[in-house]
Amino acid sequence: MHEFSLAQGLHGQLLDLAREHGVEKILKAEVRIGSNAGVVEESFVFGFNVVAGQDPKTTGMELIISRDEGRDLILMQVQLQ
Repeated sequence: MHEFSLAQGLHGQLLDLAREHGVEKILKAEVRIGSNAGVVEESFVFGFNVVAGQDPKTTGMELIISRDEGRDLILMQVQLQ
């Protein structure tokens, strides 16, 4: 289940951004998943919610998923507090 690894990677990237900007909370992240990326969206979201729920900086944050025809998983936008 590589979706869990992708979710862990996204979570790590979000925590890095929070550290870089000196914030204590991540409110929202928007991710674009290409339909040819080979990512099962439901598994990715489930894995992300598990990981995010274990850290106070990401607990309760909103994860927005959009789709395109590409082959990538891209972090598009983050809202920090």
